[in-house]
Amino acid sequence: MAEDTLLQAATAAHDGNLERLREILAASPAVLTARDESGRTLLDLACRAATGGIAIPLVSGTAEQHAAVDMVLAAGADPSAADEDGWTPLHTAGMAGHVDLARRLVEAGGSVRADAYGKEGGSPLSYALFYAKAYMGEALEPVYPDNLRAAAALGRDLGRFVVGDDLTDAAYTGLGFYAPVFFPDWQRTRSRQEVLDEALSWASRNDQCSTMASLVDLGADVNANAFRGTALLWACYADKVDAARWLLDHGADPDLRHDWGGEGHGVAAVAMHLAAQHNCVGCVRLLLDRGADPDIVDGAHGGTPAGWAEFGGAEDTLKILRESADRQR
Repeated sequence: MAEDTLLQAATAAHDGNLERLREILAASPAVLTARDESGRTLLDLACRAATGGIAIPLVSGTAEQHAAVDMVLAAGADPSAADEDGWTPLHTAGMAGHVDLARRLVEAGGSVRADAYGKEGGSPLSYALFYAKAYMGEALEPVYPDNLRAAAALGRDLGRFVVGDDLTDAAYTGLGFYAPVFFPDWQRTRSRQEVLDEALSWASRNDQCSTMASLVDLGADVNANAFRGTALLWACYADKVDAARWLLDHGADPDLRHDWGGEGHGVAAVAMHLAAQHNCVGCVRLLLDRGADPDIVDGAHGGTPAGWAEFGGAEDTLKILRESADRQR
């Protein structure tokens, strides 16, 4: 009976049927603590609905779906209640890039220190920064984990993580999380070079040129592939033109092949492949201007950037690449 009531309430929240949701909450207040087979609460399910299922790129959700979240919170739902993987409503807001939703959850008492999937530092902010959403730092305060990587991605001063030529212990904290669970395992060395190079890739996808410069001064390598993507590839994935330009100006190789993203996602891919597929017009234009090879093929499908754009339904970048090819004939 509890599972049936939870399903009915979750359906009402998804559909933005506020009258029906209000009736269920009044008749069955225990629905607030009920859980589905994955340990998800009504608030968790309502937040997923309001974010398009944690959609990337961002899906705004309807006003009624967000009102359903607020109704569930007002009824007394625990905003920090985690599912069986440790995932909380704030993780959903952070990863999906919903600032206002995150603020409402934090104001209701949601914890910014929750670690998903048992990974130290697997916080809502970490998921936001991994997916190039530095603006979420406005809502997910205080910063957790407060390490070099997060500071670089947020564009904050790195001085407190450096003593002489060494990194402080704080620079290395909270690095148990490095990517969502569908990415391959990474056997970290936690070396100084690895930590710098990873921080550079996080700074680049968040368009933080000033901290990128600081990291390179400390020894970060602009062509390093710390984990599943160089700084340039991550910048182009997120269409961060300023960061991509800075990296190219400082020696990044636009045609460097390497694996990117989740398992099997980008075998021997280059920055142009990702920029084309994700319709990153600014970065495709920049790469073409800087002499990147528009006909280079990846290692899994033999696909050119134009092929990746076509596969991704990226009409704008496909048009740019075809027009460039026509001019070369």
